[in-house]
Amino acid sequence: MKRVSLILIFLAVTAAVCSAVDFDFVVGQKTSASLEFDNSAGDMKPKFLFNVDAELDMDFSKGHGMLVVVNPYSTGGSVEFAFSTGYAYQDSISSNVDIIASVGPSFIFSSSGVGFAVFANVDFDIYVTQSMFIRVGTGIEIGFGDFGSQEFGKRDLTINIPLPALGLGWTF
Repeated sequence: MKRVSLILIFLAVTAAVCSAVDFDFVVGQKTSASLEFDNSAGDMKPKFLFNVDAELDMDFSKGHGMLVVVNPYSTGGSVEFAFSTGYAYQDSISSNVDIIASVGPSFIFSSSGVGFAVFANVDFDIYVTQSMFIRVGTGIEIGFGDFGSQEFGKRDLTINIPLPALGLGWTF
């Protein structure tokens, strides 16, 4: 009986928390152009990536919230997986356009190890219907290399500026 009451209390609290949070789910492409810097030799190499990502935005109160991004992609013949989470601020520009500014850390999982980066993005949601929107945006991501590498933050520095990303999203 105690287990049943604990489960019911947990479900009631979860439902209350979720009802107070607005969720936006976006699936889209994120084509990016990046420059890789080798600080020891002063080299720069350009690189272009095309990938598909999924993003979940949670708006807790008055535009303040967080986002979670899952981004699998292939680079240099190896498959990598990026997981990002951070702070997001959302505000309305007009009756059918919102702006979202977000910032936070990214962790890149690959065969060479776990990498670390920070990102800042600005996105615009253009509502097609009351619950469906098109997201257009860009930003910057600065990668510092793999944890455990002796070149962390020195030689493996990358600056990634996404070309305008395009996505399709739903509010629920």
